[in-house]
Amino acid sequence: MKILSWNIERPRNDKKLNKNNFIIELIEKENPDIIFLTETNSIIGFSPSYFSLETTALPKTFSHISKPHEYFSGENRTTIFSKYKFINTFETYDEYTSVCGEVETPFGNLILYGSIIGCFGGKDQYFKEDLLKQKEQIKAISMKGNLCYSGDFNISFSGYPYPNNAARSEMSNFFKEIHLVNTTEKNEDSVIHIVLSEKFINGLNIKRQRKRIERKISDHDLIMIDVFKAE
Repeated sequence: MKILSWNIERPRNDKKLNKNNFIIELIEKENPDIIFLTETNSIIGFSPSYFSLETTALPKTFSHISKPHEYFSGENRTTIFSKYKFINTFETYDEYTSVCGEVETPFGNLILYGSIIGCFGGKDQYFKEDLLKQKEQIKAISMKGNLCYSGDFNISFSGYPYPNNAARSEMSNFFKEIHLVNTTEKNEDSVIHIVLSEKFINGLNIKRQRKRIERKISDHDLIMIDVFKAE
């Protein structure tokens, strides 16, 4: 099972744009089973073999935050695509930021929670508020079953300590406390992560992959893991 996570940095709603075609073609080539996209747009879609859940589309001027941004047509913050049908959905604390649904995978049921922590990186009040609320929600949802929590955390767990060592330690300790494993924590200077329940990956192997992306496409690299049984 392949899981892909990527912040695609606000594509515009135009099918002719090279950036959009590059994103779609690259992801389709990788052929992941589960996709988490952040800073995305409804223009980015895949074959009918994928089911999807997305956060509420952003209005042109987003008054939900105190520094209104101008958003493109079709923009939304998080979308999950899955080859496995969603059998359940869960309400999140913020319809614009997080989305959550449960699927049946070859390794058992898995609750997918996709999100961004913060609106303007990891150094403002929105980051602090999202971090607190997402920790509360992730803890509650993790009690319902095995979890895959992924997206743009605005926290690096290796390399430069972005936004700071305190946030890194806080989240690392939180994952340990509720028995989650950050499978991508060794990716240096990356804030895109894929976190899985310990119980889910017990007895399975994890292969981590990272594709370097030109900055004209996105300021984030594409992150993937393969989850498989040992031969």
